[in-house]
Amino acid sequence: MDEILKSVAEGAGTEQTVAEVLALPAAELESLIHAVGGLKDEHAARFLSLLYPSLPDKMLRKLVKKELFRLKTQGVPVEEPRMPGEPALKKMETDREARAFLTNYDPEMTRAVLAAFEIKKNQFLLSHAILHFSDGLVDLKSLPVGRDELEDLLKDYVARTPPPMVIPAVSAAYAGYLIEEASGLSGREAEDAASLHRMLLATKGDVRKPADIYLLPGADAVSGASADTIFDEGIFGPFSLRWPGMEEDRKKLDDVLNPAIVLPPYVMEERRQAFLSELAGKEALAARLPHFRRMLEDYAYLFYCLGKFDLYKGLLVQLAEAAAVKEAFLRFVRKAFVKPESAERPPEGVIIDPKSLMRK
Repeated sequence: MDEILKSVAEGAGTEQTVAEVLALPAAELESLIHAVGGLKDEHAARFLSLLYPSLPDKMLRKLVKKELFRLKTQGVPVEEPRMPGEPALKKMETDREARAFLTNYDPEMTRAVLAAFEIKKNQFLLSHAILHFSDGLVDLKSLPVGRDELEDLLKDYVARTPPPMVIPAVSAAYAGYLIEEASGLSGREAEDAASLHRMLLATKGDVRKPADIYLLPGADAVSGASADTIFDEGIFGPFSLRWPGMEEDRKKLDDVLNPAIVLPPYVMEERRQAFLSELAGKEALAARLPHFRRMLEDYAYLFYCLGKFDLYKGLLVQLAEAAAVKEAFLRFVRKAFVKPESAERPPEGVIIDPKSLMRK
């Protein structure tokens, strides 16, 4: 029941969620309706209206109407529930075409999300968002395009995304989730991001929220890759962890590794590991650990979309253990102190603005 409430609170309550609710015992179902009403927002009102026509019990439908009335009196916009037997979502909404693409992070700790939604026959709204690893939404632009123009734009965008950057097709509903999640971090474009997410939620897709990444089918027959294999994979290459005070920490590490006396290599390595472990626990870096975990979830999804099921499965194994996630985090902390050769470093500004590809 907690997972259902979380989905509703995030605006991800769909017909699939309704099916999960209807499987609950009657007593729990009544408690859930009260709990959803207690959320006191538009997500709650929308879900209760969606749930209403599917409820088999007259008393439960009466309870939903009571909760909706209470929300309305508190100033929450409420859509009146349809009578049982009417479709909860209009067919035109679920049949609209949608496409989305997601990149990995570039050297500037940013990635791109593209989402196209059919607003009318052969006419699409193309949205392009830039998301920062820890700062959230950097930029969100949308433009109307025809089908042919959309195909050309997407083809050019993919062609101009240089390896080791990747840009596989992903669930449009999840693309909307990522954009609204990033908007919540930055505080930017909140209304537009929420509206886009709601629109994309009406589309099909196996992944609608991070929890769905763990349940994707098709990887049972493969063995999970090792941590070394996973983190040596090219899509992790461009990403470089940064944090406030990093240059000062670099100098401190130099002092630790360059004392007045000569130390054996194994002692230097022990000192390095101790310094990095202590540093990872300090506020500037510890605050980035939750963002890092979310990055690993999304990279597991990227692996899945790229058909690299051994890497997908292996990364899920890593995510299941807090110690493994922290060890992976330390890999990138350590990498941040290694100055890459200029020839090996991917070029800056690898994320493209689709408007730059439009014909004049």
